Amino acid sequence: MLFAEPVWVLAAVPAVRLPSRCSFESSNQALRNAMKVRSRRATGAPAKKPPAKIILCAGLKSSGSTWLYNVVIRLLKETRSGKTAAFYADEVALFPKGTEQAHFLVVKSHVPSEPLLFVTRLTRGQIFLTVREPRDSVVSLMQRFSFPFEAALKDVAEEAARIVDFSRAQDVILLRYEDRFHEEQKTIAMVAALIGVRAPKALQQKIFKALTPDAVKRKIRNLKTQGVFGAAPKPEYFDPATHWHPGHVGDGRMGKYAEFLSAAQQDEVIAQTRDYCKRFGYLRARKR
Repeated sequence: MLFAEPVWVLAAVPAVRLPSRCSFESSNQALRNAMKVRSRRATGAPAKKPPAKIILCAGLKSSGSTWLYNVVIRLLKETRSGKTAAFYADEVALFPKGTEQAHFLVVKSHVPSEPLLFVTRLTRGQIFLTVREPRDSVVSLMQRFSFPFEAALKDVAEEAARIVDFSRAQDVILLRYEDRFHEEQKTIAMVAALIGVRAPKALQQKIFKALTPDAVKRKIRNLKTQGVFGAAPKPEYFDPATHWHPGHVGDGRMGKYAEFLSAAQQDEVIAQTRDYCKRFGYLRARKR
């Protein structure tokens, strides 16, 4: 027995009408037209901007973190055309308005939060950590910023505890003050390589000379003359662009806590930063 059209496929399954050649051609033509429209739209649309890359400069107060912060800023501004935004923040919520438009964010922090570390890693950024003998850090704050002992210890102990929490991560680049990284031009070459910029030796030398203790002292004097620190500068005032304070440059001495802190004060610093001291080897004597 012959079947009349339309043709049905297998009576045992739900009947499906086979599309005709004409309907195939119509469908293909419609698809081609849609792709042309989408192509025209894509061509006219602006390219999506990648997220800003974060370079986090974290560290104990008086450990060279501001020197490092300025090295990173200068490297990016000298080698990259995109906008660089630089500021202090311990929390992502404290990022200044509009910084999402920058290509690079250079963030200085003494107590970086976990979300800040997460966002830095999310942007394939870089985390630098500077550390120092906590007793020397306390003395430095007392000398440079006129901190009372109790206030200096409070800050150092809080920062030390946070540093221990995140310092073991493999992506954290550790810089120890006692290694005098801030006195070596090769540190600038190392930082440049880690943040992915090319820094010829001439540029390394230029940046290094601009950040020597004498050069920074001159910079601070100029900032005072320009009124950046106000009519009556106080130790806690700072320049928003560089984060230099009026008395920022100290003597750089190591082991000076033995001269300036009593035995009881030294013991108190160790007691409140014991985990930090164990982590970075400050419970045993270090070569000067």
